[in-house]
Amino acid sequence: MPFDARLNCSVVGDTVVPRFLEEHDHPWLRSLLEERERFVGRLQRELDARFREPLPSEGRPGKKRLAIHVLARLGRSQRDAVVPPRHARALVFGEAARTPGATALALSRVAASLGVTVAQLDASLFADLPEERLVAGLAIPLSPGELALRANLALAQALLSRAACVTIEAEGNARALVRHAKLRGLICTVAGRVAGSDAVLEVSGPLTLFRHTLLYGRALGHLVPLLAWCRRFRLRAACVLEDRHLALQLGTGDPIFPTAEPRRYDSRLEERFAREFRRLAPDWDVLREPEPVAAGAALVFPDFALQHRYEPSRRWLLEIAGFWTPEYLARKLALYRVAQVPNLILCVDEDRACADGDLPAGALVVRFRRRLDAAAVRRLIES
Repeated sequence: MPFDARLNCSVVGDTVVPRFLEEHDHPWLRSLLEERERFVGRLQRELDARFREPLPSEGRPGKKRLAIHVLARLGRSQRDAVVPPRHARALVFGEAARTPGATALALSRVAASLGVTVAQLDASLFADLPEERLVAGLAIPLSPGELALRANLALAQALLSRAACVTIEAEGNARALVRHAKLRGLICTVAGRVAGSDAVLEVSGPLTLFRHTLLYGRALGHLVPLLAWCRRFRLRAACVLEDRHLALQLGTGDPIFPTAEPRRYDSRLEERFAREFRRLAPDWDVLREPEPVAAGAALVFPDFALQHRYEPSRRWLLEIAGFWTPEYLARKLALYRVAQVPNLILCVDEDRACADGDLPAGALVVRFRRRLDAAAVRRLIES
């Protein structure tokens, strides 16, 4: 597996242990931030060279690599190019081919034709390469403590991107966690209260999929900062690192940067569907996030309930699947059968199929790409 600067961890037996940055790392993190600030306006390669040297206060190499990686993601860069680099290269290389061995003359002729100085043209030639960009100020101001938390979040997300399966036990804010998993299109099932938890999420990891693994891994990683808003949580994952199968555990109190406080919101796709369905079917009420449905020991969370205003017995549940496999959909439908839900519509995103195979037999399915057809749903429930 390719080297990943975020993987600052150790292995104890069959367990992978993240090496989180903590309060005692703040002095050298402050040095790191100060050095970066000193190089604003200079070439990125000069800052990279400085970071390879010892700092006034130094952390462990793995922690330092992790913090530098996060700074690179948060930092802004800009090109010092008077002439678009590709255009500059095409002109200079073309002129140099006509005058072999006279590079300076080629630069001078092209600069004169463009009305710029030779120095400006020379600076433009490779200004689109990452190391030739200029270091700019950070997009957001950072304290050493916040940099540490952001680095820890990146570490946890990197480990989860190597997971085959993930189990999350959450108490407090569990519904927001489930909602976010669904909005991100994760393949997951939810069970009810177990050992004091409000909900237990079983989430497929990216290593179980045949396609979209990078995109799915990022979607899974977005769950991590939400965990900080749970009163208590425990995350367990089966990961593969360097061909070894290892267990990862995160829990309440781990120093991970939290997301903004969760609030109720819909995805753009769901907002558009609800708006269009209300317009097309004025006799039907659209209930966003109805009560979860108990299916034995599990819980299922439909996205919408569609209920006729004058005949309440005419009620349908609608669930939108993000990333999916035929086996996942079969398990989902089996849960609804256990819950004795007769009227269920399953909406599947054809661009997020993660394996080949047929859809489960007997399912009422609406396929979509980018936009869920409200008219198709209406035809189905009124047929």
